[in-house]
Amino acid sequence: MLIEKIVRETYASARSKETQPLQWSILRYVGRSTEQECTMIRIAAYLGLTHAPVVRAIKTLVKRGLMDQKPNPFDARSHVLSLTELGYEKLATDPILGVVERIQRLPEGEREFFKRLIRSLSITPEQNEIGGNEKTSRRR
Repeated sequence: MLIEKIVRETYASARSKETQPLQWSILRYVGRSTEQECTMIRIAAYLGLTHAPVVRAIKTLVKRGLMDQKPNPFDARSHVLSLTELGYEKLATDPILGVVERIQRLPEGEREFFKRLIRSLSITPEQNEIGGNEKTSRRR
């Protein structure tokens, strides 16, 4: 419940004209990835989502002038995405930066513990060798 509260507070505005959490995730990914990694398929895979919501989010970001797309020189079936100047400016106002700042203010030992905890929470059962069978370990 605490994680949910942190996320809700981080993305306080849910208005449709505001940048939504998925859109922020895409901006972050494109902002730190190589050109070859900046395709819709790669973004969807990284985020663990189907193509449809990612395509919709990308279309919105392009329409708002935050991203450009051009034909992929390595695969004619896809496009390469990049941030525009406006996209980089928007990324500088990323609400997650406030969370990062609070984490960075933690004492080093707590910060390292937090990193280990988040990594262990983000590992899927398939990646976790001692995670066991997901179907049998989920009891309600």
